[in-house]
Amino acid sequence: MDKWTLIKKRSISEKSFSHQEEGKYAFVVDKRATKPEIKKAVESLLDVDVESVNTINVKGKRKVFKGIKGRKTSFKKAIVTLKEGESLKEL
Repeated sequence: MDKWTLIKKRSISEKSFSHQEEGKYAFVVDKRATKPEIKKAVESLLDVDVESVNTINVKGKRKVFKGIKGRKTSFKKAIVTLKEGESLKEL
């Protein structure tokens, strides 16, 4: 899998900002991505050393829009822990 399509975007939330002090960053990744692939992609794209990768499959929420029931799309989120002393520059 190509490293450019593997990592889709950075996940920005209040919780993800609070974890940045600990060296943890959240990314939305391709559903088929594995932990070793995510680690290689982050290391090569962002030029940092990755300590560990945790993944979460987030199920889409149910929504009702103008009386029509639907569901938001599901996605996979990766929490990347960087080695001590490493940090990401502003993206």
